[in-house]
Amino acid sequence: MMSTMESASRLAAHIFLLPAAIGGIIYLLLRALRALHLQQERNRSPPPGGIGSWCRGFVGADTLSFLADNSSGRGFYHFVHTRALRYGACFRTSLFGRTHVFLLSSKARAAASGLLAADPPHFAKRYVRTVADLLGEHSLLCTSHDTHCCMRRAVAGLFASASTAAFVATFDRLITAQLLLANGSTDRVVVLDVALDATFRAICEMLIGPQDDERKLDHLQSDVMDVTQAMLAVPLRLPGTRAGDGTDISDVGNSEGDSISSDNDARKRIIDVLRQEISMRRQNGLQLDSRNDFLQTLLLTSHMDSPEEALTDEQILDNILTLIIAGQVTTATAITWMVKYLGDDTDLQEKLRSVQLDLASKHHGSPLTLQHLNTMDYAYKTVKESLRMATIVSWFPRVALKDCQVAGFHIKKDWIVNVDARSIHYDPTIYHNPTMFDPSRFNDDMKPYSFLVFGAGGRTCLGMNLAKIMMLIFLHRLVTNFRWEMADHDTSLERWAMFPRLKNGCPIHLTAIHKDKMY
Repeated sequence: MMSTMESASRLAAHIFLLPAAIGGIIYLLLRALRALHLQQERNRSPPPGGIGSWCRGFVGADTLSFLADNSSGRGFYHFVHTRALRYGACFRTSLFGRTHVFLLSSKARAAASGLLAADPPHFAKRYVRTVADLLGEHSLLCTSHDTHCCMRRAVAGLFASASTAAFVATFDRLITAQLLLANGSTDRVVVLDVALDATFRAICEMLIGPQDDERKLDHLQSDVMDVTQAMLAVPLRLPGTRAGDGTDISDVGNSEGDSISSDNDARKRIIDVLRQEISMRRQNGLQLDSRNDFLQTLLLTSHMDSPEEALTDEQILDNILTLIIAGQVTTATAITWMVKYLGDDTDLQEKLRSVQLDLASKHHGSPLTLQHLNTMDYAYKTVKESLRMATIVSWFPRVALKDCQVAGFHIKKDWIVNVDARSIHYDPTIYHNPTMFDPSRFNDDMKPYSFLVFGAGGRTCLGMNLAKIMMLIFLHRLVTNFRWEMADHDTSLERWAMFPRLKNGCPIHLTAIHKDKMY
C-alpha cells in the first residue's frame, strides 16, 4: 500500500514538473530567438554616430569639429577620442561629404585580420582626397590591389640587402655630421629640424643619388614640406590654403583653384625637377651612367625588352615623390617623439646610454653597419616603444566596394572604414600601463594585430626597415655622444600637421660626453 502511494506521489510530482519544464524550454527558446532577432536587426543597422546629407556632412558639425581639433594643439585624434567616448568602439561620422566608420581597440584588432592582412576584394585602400591628389594616381599608397602588387615588386629592389647596407653608411655619415654641426653651434637643438634634414638627404641620395647643388636640394626639401603640409588640408583649392599651395589639381568645382599660379605649386616643381633628372640621364646615355641609385635602376629596367616589372615615367615620378615623403616626414616625426620620451625619463636614458656605450666600445669608432645594428637589442625595443606611443599613422582607411558586415554592423558601399591603430596601441588589455614609456614591454611576444605601426598584410609599409635603421642610428649616435634634457616641455601638437608631432619641434639642451670627437 505504501509503495503504491509513493508511486502515485512521484507520478503527481512528475505531472506537476512537466509543464514547468516545457515552459522553461519555451522561455529559453524565445530568449534565444529574441537574441537572434536582435543580432539580425543589429547586423542590418549601421554603427551609431552622427550623420547628415552630403552638404551637411561636408560643412556640418563633425567636419567643423575635425577641422577645429586639427587646427588646435590637441590634434585631429582628439576628434576620434571624444566620439569613441560617446558612441563606443565602433561609430560613424561624416567628414568632407564621406561617411567614415571608426573601429577602435578590440573591434579594430578583430577587423584588422580581414581588412588589412587579407586585403579583401570588397575593400580597397583609401586616403583623404588631397593625399591621392598630391602623391599622384600611380602612388603605391593609392593604387588598386592588383596594380599595387605589380608596383610593389618593381620597387622591391630598393629594400634589398645591398641597398640597405649602403643606406646605413649614408645615414650614419649624415647624422654624425648633423650632430657635430648642431653641437658646435649651440647647446640648444631642435630635434625635428635635425631629423628632417638628415632623413631627407639620406632618402634623396638613395633614390636619386648625391646632389652637388645645395640650393637645388634646399628648394626641393622646401617643396616636399609644402606638399606634406597640404595633405590634410581642407579639400578646397583656394589661394593661400595649404591645399591650394600644395597642388593645382581641383576636382571640387572651385574655379579659383584652377587659377593658382604654378610658382606656388609645390608638387609640380618637384615633378619638374625629377623629369629634368630623368631627361638628363637619358640624354647622357643610361648604359654609360655609373650611378647606382634607385632612379637609375628603374630607368634601366624600363628600357629592357618587354620587362615585366618596368614602370612608366608617370609611375616612377609619383612613387619617387611618395618614397621621399614617406621616408622623410614620418621617420623624422618618430625620431622627435623618441628623443622626447627619453628626455622625460633620464634614468631610462642613462640605462640605454650604458648599453650603447658598451656596444660602441667594440666598434672602435668605425662607421655603423647592419651587423652593428643587429646587436642593438635594447635600443631596438626603445625604437618600438617610441613607435607604439607616437603612433605616427593613427588609422588605416579602407573603402567598402559593396554593402557588407563589419564588427556586427551594416556597412554601405563607398563608406570608409578606419582601423584605429592608436586605440590598439593604448589598449590596457594589451599593454599594461600603456601611457608609460617602457621598452621592456617588448621582452614578451606580442598578440596578433597589437602592433600596427606599419600596417599589416600586403600593404605593410615597404620602408619599415629603413625607418627602423634611421631611428636606431640616430638614437645610437645621440645617446653615446650627448646627454640631453628638454628645453621646452610644451606637448601641444603642430596645427594642420598630417602626422601628430610637437609644435615646438622638441628643443633639447645638449651636453657633450666626449671632447672633440664623436663616439
